[in-house]
Amino acid sequence: MKIYISADIEGATGVVHGDQTGGSSTDYMRARKFMTGDVNAAIEGALKAGADEVWVKDAHANARNILLEELNEAAYLISGWDVKSTMVQGIDDSFHALILIGYHSMAGTENGILSHTFSGVVKSLSINGVQMGEPELSSLIAGYYGVPVVFIAGDQTAVKELTSFVGDIPHAITKYGMWRDSGRTIHPSVTGKAITDGVSEALSNLDKFKPFQVEKPVNMSLRLTSTKMADLISLVPGVEKTDIDRVDYQTEDVLKMTQMFRIMLALARNAG
Repeated sequence: MKIYISADIEGATGVVHGDQTGGSSTDYMRARKFMTGDVNAAIEGALKAGADEVWVKDAHANARNILLEELNEAAYLISGWDVKSTMVQGIDDSFHALILIGYHSMAGTENGILSHTFSGVVKSLSINGVQMGEPELSSLIAGYYGVPVVFIAGDQTAVKELTSFVGDIPHAITKYGMWRDSGRTIHPSVTGKAITDGVSEALSNLDKFKPFQVEKPVNMSLRLTSTKMADLISLVPGVEKTDIDRVDYQTEDVLKMTQMFRIMLALARNAG
């Protein structure tokens, strides 16, 4: 059984503030350990369920957050990004399941700890008229290859968000958001056990899960934080500006959609 784990940091155990997600502070170094601990708990659950190959994608910021020397040696770690990378870089139809660790809810979610959608330039991302966030996009890319998402660990808003799309799947709530930068946290030993047990349960019942997919054509709408960003992105062939801060793109292929989304993000960041 070949398992893919995609890990972010904002939804990890103990992380509630932006100071913990980057830079050189002691808080960030501790958050890296929390993130690595959550991932190790997931790896343990996968091995317990009989996995013989586990890939881990560091999917936060520069993708160099997980502490390799502290990671379970049974797993491969994908660090860094390439130009086509997504939060599930390298996933294909050889994998049996996708596990999401440390994920957060989409931009604008009430009480969602550090909630955002990929970047501060994004107000909202909609696919076929439905707003989605990072958990859903990772699950959708996996679904393109026929790989089901079977587990998520994050705050209560991230869990609620993903399960509203894919149905009730095993999960672990790592903390309870009380505001964007505040929450009721849980000891790592408790969240670690919940992650291990939940992953093991999920992978022991793989027949219960179906890949997350959407109808075609795939219509993507992106709302941005400035009109200048929308203006620049609208110059890309195939992209249409449909509102002062919104651009739309249609395709028959989920991978083409995600590649266009990356182009849009890059242009938006450069537009300032």
